[in-house]
Amino acid sequence: MKLSKILASAFAFTLLFNISCRNEDPVVEVPKGAYENGILIANEGGFSTPTASVTFLPNDLSAQEDNIYGKNNNNENLGNVFQSIGFKNDNAFLVMNVPNKIEVVNRYTFKKTATISANLEQPRYIAFTGNYTYVTNNNFYDVMKLNIYDAGNSFVKSINFDRYAEKVVASDGFVYVQTDGITYDTNYNELPTGHTITRINPSNNQVDKTITLTDNGAIRDMIADENTVYVLSSDNNQTYLYKIAAKTATVEQIALPGITNAAKLAIENNKIYFVTAAKQLYSMNGNTVVPMFGFETRNIYGFNVIDGKVYIADPSFSANSITRVYNTSGTLLKTLTTGIGTNGFYKN
Repeated sequence: MKLSKILASAFAFTLLFNISCRNEDPVVEVPKGAYENGILIANEGGFSTPTASVTFLPNDLSAQEDNIYGKNNNNENLGNVFQSIGFKNDNAFLVMNVPNKIEVVNRYTFKKTATISANLEQPRYIAFTGNYTYVTNNNFYDVMKLNIYDAGNSFVKSINFDRYAEKVVASDGFVYVQTDGITYDTNYNELPTGHTITRINPSNNQVDKTITLTDNGAIRDMIADENTVYVLSSDNNQTYLYKIAAKTATVEQIALPGITNAAKLAIENNKIYFVTAAKQLYSMNGNTVVPMFGFETRNIYGFNVIDGKVYIADPSFSANSITRVYNTSGTLLKTLTTGIGTNGFYKN
């Protein structure tokens, strides 16, 4: 009787020990694909030739891989004018201004899963909220609209605008559209085409707010985080940053004295970054502007700040582009040869 109790106790201890050890075993994460934990670089390509492509760059900036869309889709051409990338769950949406399509791929393997083409007319940018996908279309003449698609990528409706439809972002349950842009007079001087941001309520997919900005510049860029939409407006004389509370659509205007022709926005860890035509990088801590460093480029086209690294594209539209990667102190970390018309950098 005593022996059986001893054996039972030993068995229970062994079982408890094994369970405890198993509970302490490290969790092994299964890789999602070859393009996890890196940067996707969008190369726009030429307007009349199918030379658009995607480059993958690992986080450690080691050897890049070019043309990952073609390599993983039977050498299929992506298209001519690759405008932007949007992400939803495990999918990346590659917005092709020409030839009017959006290729949907698994963001980690880059295998194509779907193509969206219904009612697209020179699509530009993409955003997601709830079960809907929102895509701006703009031919800079008579097509200025927002297309809405359901969770199955089927076309739902369009919302037409009187002015250009450019950037689109989702924040705090609402969708904001940059209904402004830049055109040119006969002497190629810039002309703003309005100065509004339009809000869409996804509960009924109707316009419920139109915000008119109060400066005289042109809207250069618009980005968003979870609760706030940020809009950059500038000209040769001034630069303003607008913070729009997404839920209430209330607007705060921040003047940036002494800074002109600000061009592109980025956000990381609640800090705003922007570049100017004078090839200078700035950050904003709250409402305080901090000059960071100057950089080399012929033309500011693609820009982002990802994991403490600053990515700046120096594009060519007839040959490969140059991409320079800096740390936030201004040290050049890497110079890359990327595809034709490099225009964007996306954390994957």
